[in-house]
Amino acid sequence: MASRRSVSGGAAGRVLLLALLLPTACLCPRPVECWDTPQATLELWQARLCHDAVEGEYACFARSAQQAMGGFENYYTARAKVLDERPAAAWLFRHADLEDHIVSASFDPDGRHAALVLESGDERIQVSFERETWITASWDDGRVESARHPAPPGTLVVQDGGRQWLLLERPGQLDAPGLREVRVSARWLIADLAGIATSGRATGEVVP
Repeated sequence: MASRRSVSGGAAGRVLLLALLLPTACLCPRPVECWDTPQATLELWQARLCHDAVEGEYACFARSAQQAMGGFENYYTARAKVLDERPAAAWLFRHADLEDHIVSASFDPDGRHAALVLESGDERIQVSFERETWITASWDDGRVESARHPAPPGTLVVQDGGRQWLLLERPGQLDAPGLREVRVSARWLIADLAGIATSGRATGEVVP
């Protein structure tokens, strides 16, 4: 009987622990992979921050920002520094509905750069964005891969009389047999957020 009571008590303890953890997990929004607007990208980054999915957060940054930070390790350090030293920013990004805190949005005429300004109390935070070209390829075996393309959006369309051509620098992975489809899209990615890229730039060497 003592053994059965011990097992039962252990099971009850695990159920109680799970019950305590579930409300916290439910507070985090489900990450929705959408890059169509700066706000959508920022909300994706916020959801991944809430889930502590650091590599997913890093993937929300433009290549220029990743180069400036010197790589993933420096991003993690810079992100921790910003959240520790700016409590208002930490609360905003971890808990707030960002849409309620956006006070201005601006887009450059070239269509490649944008900025959102968020406000929480006396804290004003600027998040800058850069629009990148991405290629998504799919194969007959179900494999799907996405990669950055070096050309900026809007420069890939070539006019030839009444026809339009899409001019691509063919990535090496497209040479694999069984290629079924290639899609080109533009993604809004974070160029800097509350000085994270600037902080990261000071912590390590720039990677190519």
